[in-house]
This record gives sequence, structure tokens and C-alpha cells, in this order.
Amino acid sequence: MNHVSSADIHIEINERPMSPFQIGVIGLCVMINMLDGFDVMVMPFAAASVSEEWQLSQVFLGLLLTSALVGMAIGSLVLAPFGDVWGRRKLMLLCLCIVTLGMLLSSQVDSSSQLMIFRFLTGLGIGGMLATLNTLVSEFSNNARRGLSISILQSAFPLGAIVGGVISVYLISEHGWRSLFLFGALASMIMIPLVYWKMPESLDFLLSKESDDVLLDVNRLRQRMGLGEIDSYEMVGQKERSGGLKVILNKPFWQSTYLIWLSFFCLMFAFYYVVSWTSKLLVDAGLTTAQGISANIYVMTGGIVGSVVLGLLTRRYDVTRLTALYLLLCVVSMSVFGMASLGLVSLMICASVMGFFLVGAMIGLYTIAPSLYPATHRVTGMGWAIGVGRVGAIISPFFGGVLLNWGFQTSQIIVIFALPLLLAAIAIWRIKWARTLA
Repeated sequence: MNHVSSADIHIEINERPMSPFQIGVIGLCVMINMLDGFDVMVMPFAAASVSEEWQLSQVFLGLLLTSALVGMAIGSLVLAPFGDVWGRRKLMLLCLCIVTLGMLLSSQVDSSSQLMIFRFLTGLGIGGMLATLNTLVSEFSNNARRGLSISILQSAFPLGAIVGGVISVYLISEHGWRSLFLFGALASMIMIPLVYWKMPESLDFLLSKESDDVLLDVNRLRQRMGLGEIDSYEMVGQKERSGGLKVILNKPFWQSTYLIWLSFFCLMFAFYYVVSWTSKLLVDAGLTTAQGISANIYVMTGGIVGSVVLGLLTRRYDVTRLTALYLLLCVVSMSVFGMASLGLVSLMICASVMGFFLVGAMIGLYTIAPSLYPATHRVTGMGWAIGVGRVGAIISPFFGGVLLNWGFQTSQIIVIFALPLLLAAIAIWRIKWARTLA
């Protein structure tokens, strides 16, 4: 193979079996997403202890839980598109440094206001990585395994939360809540040299450049992927600059863009109420701190199973149909969890079922979103969908605290947060309908 087009290279990668190198890249992305899961969930795990130490009101605790989510939204909207300018690898390294600094400073705070600032900083780094990780996994996967690869990547987030929950029970009881943030900082610090030495640049990013130096990088990467060397290549379909927000808001993408934004917003709104407030409310209802944390662990465990099941089902069934069904069952499971009188064992089982459908539906959205846009605008489309979803995640914990402060019962609040998922199911179904007409 001497002279090829970038389209030929993409076809070659999509149709060949994945090499061990490609699997290794995806594995590294999975490890980073596990770390993100711990870093995001560390505040809900520490919430009861932090609130007790500083005697925080429900409203201020909601703001504290929200601060990292604000950073994640801004990171997704502002930092993620730089992955098309600097490269995925450089952005990932920058974001890991930001996360490490934020977690380290969070472990040394003297006040709740300082903790809020450093949680925002941590969220900024995490948000910048999310769209890049999803895009990298999509780019290094072939057509047959792309859906499953994305499911495994996103399953790593709740898995990291589960591991973090188990570690949190020990660290809080033995060393206090600050040790959780120190542990997260050390884990992030370890990942920096690993990413520096082992994470390659995206082939799609390299193919968007034309120079002799880049050709050397392309051939080096092709060799590691088990592909033959090329003498030259021609860009096809990538003459436009990537990352144009204006493009995804105009025809033919505008309808799908607004529908996927609505879906992400509603699902994140419901999901982050569940993971932010469940532990605290169960402790307030009489359970121990360990039991309260365990409920979130069960939610995330169910989420891992739900996401892998959905990833496997997408090889046989339409992902939009599956996601719409998952969203409807989210409403049912959340209502049962909030309104039914359940014993401890039944409560934990219900938490697992709730996580199964919540996280599974989220995997569906992560799988659908990249397929809505061409490669030249995929990172922007993915980043903005995640960013809009994070707006729902930002509002959610704070709104939950406000509703509690107004005197609403937990059973009423969880139904309030479940109902928007009906809108998300309708939006996903409209995407399916639009595709059918196309």
C-alpha cells in the first residue's frame, strides 16, 4: 500500500479485527475513566462526614455536591474541543494534572468554601477528558466492537465509584474524610507518567495533518496496530476545521442535536440526584454511614451490569429502541425505590435495579451521540452533549437540597426527578423516527 486516502485507512481499521495494541489503548482509557468515577463520587461518599464536621445546611451541602459538576460542564464545553487542536493525548495529560492538583488541594482544606473551589477545579479536569476518552475509544475500535468498547469504557465510571466506595468505608473510619481526596490525588499522579509513555495520539487527529513528520507518526502508529506502511495519504472529507458548534446547530444535524441534548440533560438530572443524595438521606433515615455508602455501591454495581448488557444487546437490537426502553424502566425503578416500604435487603436490590437502568440508559446515549455527526465534528458534538447533560447534573443536587429544605418528602422528590426521563425516552424515540425517515 503506497498512496491511500484517509477514508481508505478508516475502512481498513473498521473492517479488520482489533489488534492487541488497540485493545491496550482502550484498556488505558478504561483505567482513566475508573479514576474519574472515584474522583466524582468521592464528595457524595464524604458528604455525611463533611456536613457533620462543619454543620452545613442542606442547601449549602447541595452547592458543595454541585461544584465539581459545574467544573465538569465547563470542562466538557470549553476544554474538550481543544482535543481537536492540540491532540487528544496532550489534552488528556493536561486534564490529569488539573485533577491531581484539585484532589490534592481538596485534602488540605480548612473550610467548606475552599473545598468547593477545589472540587470545581477537579471537575474542570474531569470534564475535559470525558469527550476525548469516548472519542478515542470509538476511533481505536472497529465497527463490530465499537458499541461494546464504549459500554466497557463507560462501565468503568461506576466501577471506579464502587472501588471508591469500598475504599471510602475504610479510609473514613480510620483516617477521616480528607484521606479520600489524598488517595484520589495519588492515583491520578500515578496515571500521568503511564499516559505520557503509553497513550498514543489519535490516528484521526494525525490524519487531519499533512506533513512528512506526521506521516512518520502515522506509519509508526499503523505498525503498532499491525498495519502496513504507506508512502503518502490524502485527506478526504476533512478539509473543514473540526469543532464547529455552528455546524451541529444547523441542517441536517440540528434536530438530532437538540434531541440528544434534551436526553442527556434529563438523564443526568435524575442520575446525579440519585448518586448525590442517596447515601446522605439513608443515613438521615437511620442507616449507618457504611450502609448509606453501600446503597450507592449497589447502584453502581447494577449500573455496570446494565451497561454491559445493553452493549451486548446493541449487536442485535437497535440502540435507540433499547435506550428508550431503559429510560422508561428508570422511571418505574426510581418510583419503587422512593415510594415503596422496603427492608434493608430489598432496598439494596432495588438500588441495583435502579442503577441497572440509569447507567445502562446513559451508555445508550454515549453510543448514540457520536453516530449523529461526521468525524470532523464528532468531538464537538460529543463534548456539547455531555456539557449540556452536566447542566442537568449541576442543577440536580442543589435542587434536591432546596426541595428538602422546603419540606418535600423523599418519596415525592424522587418521583419529581424520575418524571423528566419520560421526556428523554420520547426524545430518543424521535431520533429513531428521524433516522427511519432519512
